[in-house]
Formats: sequence, structure tokens, C-alpha cells
Amino acid sequence: MSPLVPLAALLILTTALTVYARWILGYPICGADEQNYLKIFAWLDDGGVWPISGPGYAGLILELRRWTGWETATVVATVATLSSGVILPLGFWWLYRGKLGDAGAAWRCLPWLFASSYFLGAWLEGRPQQLGMLLTAAGAGLAYRDLRDRGYCGFGFFLLWALCFGYHALSFVVLTALVFGFWAWRFIRGDSGYGALGALLLGLAGCLALGALWWYPLIWLDIRTNHIRGVSVIAFFGALAVGALAGLLMLHGLRRHALGPRLIAFLRLGIASRSIHGLMAGGVAAALLWQYAWLGHFYQEVNLPNIVWYQGGNVLLAALFLLGLWRLGRESVPKLTFFVESCVILMIFGGVFLVATPWLRDQNWTLRVISYWTWYAAPLAAWGWLGLSTRWRWGVLLLSPILLAGGLHHVLYAPTWTCQSVG
Repeated sequence: MSPLVPLAALLILTTALTVYARWILGYPICGADEQNYLKIFAWLDDGGVWPISGPGYAGLILELRRWTGWETATVVATVATLSSGVILPLGFWWLYRGKLGDAGAAWRCLPWLFASSYFLGAWLEGRPQQLGMLLTAAGAGLAYRDLRDRGYCGFGFFLLWALCFGYHALSFVVLTALVFGFWAWRFIRGDSGYGALGALLLGLAGCLALGALWWYPLIWLDIRTNHIRGVSVIAFFGALAVGALAGLLMLHGLRRHALGPRLIAFLRLGIASRSIHGLMAGGVAAALLWQYAWLGHFYQEVNLPNIVWYQGGNVLLAALFLLGLWRLGRESVPKLTFFVESCVILMIFGGVFLVATPWLRDQNWTLRVISYWTWYAAPLAAWGWLGLSTRWRWGVLLLSPILLAGGLHHVLYAPTWTCQSVG
């Protein structure tokens, strides 16, 4: 069979899902982020200013509108359709095929990725995060390879890092967390040093300096005045800086006393521990419960079976992910190392947002980090699925299309609850 056949089948699937959501179910419906961005573009056309989190995305849409002469809504929908139907599938196929080594392994990731509504929302919606997730994955893959092979990041990564910074703020922040996490892991093992850290810090400073020439001063003003509450901006970011410095000192101590191998052995033992998996499962449950606490007044009108249908795919992805981690604690699979490291880094990063929630205006940052996490969790979920008996494997696989439908309906119709609540 030609190697292009699995890729063609994937593109047919994603295009069909996109057409179904947009032309059969009528997405975007009231309250969707895509419509919110259309309002932002209308505001900009009227001469207003807005701290848009995706300056590169805004520039892309405005330039395509000027070039084609189309209405803004048409341009946004076209870019979103091409992204969800073709560009993003090519991206995560490249990621899975390249890291896992064969088309079959890549295909085994897809049912669990598409079962999660956290992935489906970011995949479908016309907003900066849609292509930002792809830039993040590309940058993460490049940074991981460079640090693994050379101990420092090459020019190609820094170029992609700057591109991600210009395109979407949150994607840049997630990529930044990943690359510093990759460096930290290699630093304690003695495979990287302070020179690589200095280069990363210099690159970060360069990106922030470039931001002063574009939309980012307005974003920074919005963060200072609207997004942090109950504490001064200096105290908030000062606490984050102190935490980062404490983490660096801890890494230095681990490296100085050659504790890296012991830490790796301890982590492998922990991965195989039921108590650790219980804590992880509790963390997943806390993230789901946090969503309902944050939007509790909307979910009061939704019956329990629908909630189970909507969130079943997320629970399945999490359960198979934990099973995959447990299997990795018992046997080493080098091809999954990139995904394991990425998942752990993003789980820690999401935990930081969870801790900081009382001082943030918006309380959905951890959920947004989860949407990036799904890309890296799916291969571990596939590994967990392979550990099931044949009967369970087929049963769970046949369940995945039902959960995909539930997640897709959740993405489409959950935003309408906001519209209903405000009349």
C-alpha cells in the first residue's frame, strides 16, 4: 500500500468532519470564539483598538481580505476550514509519523485525539490558537531534537520561536514552557549547560523586544489593567520570577550532586505506582470539575446524560493516557519519550495556572493548556489502548466515534448557553 493512502484517508476524514460541522450543523453558532473574533475585526474596522492575542493571525486575515476583496467572515471561515481540514491534519500526521516511525502508529493516535472536546474546539474554531497549536508542536519537536542531539537549540528553532511569538501569544507561552522544560531535563542529566540556557534567555528577550514594535504593548497594558486581580502586577510577576529562580537552584543542586539518574529511576518507579496514578486521575477530575465550577450556571440546564456524552471523550483520553504511563513504567519505549516529556511539562504548566487562578480574571487558562496537551497525550493513550485485551480494545475503539460526536456537539452548542443566559 502506498504511504500516501493513510494520509489521504486522514484528510478525507478531517475535511468531512469540517464540512459536517460548518455546513450541516451550522458552526459557528452564537457565542463561539470565531464570532467573537469577527466582532473584534469589526471593531478594528471602525477605528477602534483591541489587545488581540494573535497579532500575526489578525495580520493574516486583514492581508487576505485586502488581497481577495472578500468579507471578513468569509476570509475567517476559509482560513479556519483549510486549517482544520488540511493544514492541521498534515501537521499532527507529520508529528506522529515522524516521532513514532510508521503510519500505523500514527493512525492509532487519532481516535483518542478526536474523542476529546478540548482538542476539537481548538481544531475547529477560526482563531489564533488553531494554527498556533501547529507552530507550538513544530517548535517543540525541533527544540527537543536539538537539545537531545547537541545540547542546545539551533537557529531554526529560534526563528520558529519568533514566528510563534508574532502569531499568537498563548502558543508562544506554551512553546516557551516546553523548551525550558526540555532544557531542564537535559541539564540535570548533564547533557546541556548554562550556555544553552543563556541562549534561550537571550532569545526570549529578543522576542519580547520585537514585541514592543507591534501589538504587544497593548496586550501588556491589558494584562496589567484587566487580567490580574487582588495583587499588584509587580508582586504577581515577582512571585513567578522567584519561583523560576528557586526551580533553577533546585536543578543546579540535582546536577551538582549527580542526582539525575536517581531522579529518573524514582520517576519510573512513580509512573508504575497506583498511588501516583490516583493522584493524576484526581488532577484530571479536578480539571473537569473546574470547568463546571467556572461555567456552573450554564451547565445547570444540561441533563446528566448529555454531560456524560459531552465529556466522555475527555475522560477516555485521560484514562488511556494513565494506562499508557503505567505501561511505560514497566517497559521503556524510546519513541514515546518526546510525548512523555511534553505531557509532564504541560501538566506542571497547567498546574501553575490552576494555582494562580485566584489572582487571574479569566479562570479557563488550565483548560486552554489542556487543548495543547491533547496533541502529546494521544500517543500515550494509544500505547495504553494497546495494553488492553482484544475484546476491550475493540469495544473502546467502537465507542470512540460516539464520543467524537458528543465532543463535537459540545464544541458547537456549549457556547450558545452563554447567549441564552444573557438573552
